[in-house]
Amino acid sequence: MAHTARILACDVVSVPPTDSVLAACRLMREKRVGCVLVADAGRLVGVFTERDLLTRVVPAELPAASTPVGDVMTKDVRSVGADEPVERVFELLSERRFRHVPIVEGGRPVGIASLSDFAGVLREVFSEEKYLRYFVDYCEARPASR
Repeated sequence: MAHTARILACDVVSVPPTDSVLAACRLMREKRVGCVLVADAGRLVGVFTERDLLTRVVPAELPAASTPVGDVMTKDVRSVGADEPVERVFELLSERRFRHVPIVEGGRPVGIASLSDFAGVLREVFSEEKYLRYFVDYCEARPASR
């Protein structure tokens, strides 16, 4: 069984809750990510996503340059440990319809697993399964040596 550490994106992109929405969005664009983790004194306190921007900032016409990201971030964050099974990430992605799941150790963010990261693992697993099936078929088709 694969562990979450296998799929996490190691480059933790985070901001403090006092950073502006504009600063967070610029960082997201620079790093080419769909969210930033929000950490206060190194501890995960929330996540700010593109969806937060579109559902909380834009409709309320909040000024991005002066609105703290902590005011509009998702606070009910579900995270997993790096040693937890990948299936736990899949549960959060599918059942809770999350796009990103923070990976933490001792309450501190160490990475993030995204829907696209999980898709890569699935491709790899199915590729391995295809290879194993080919190998088994090959072995079964071989005449027994006597």
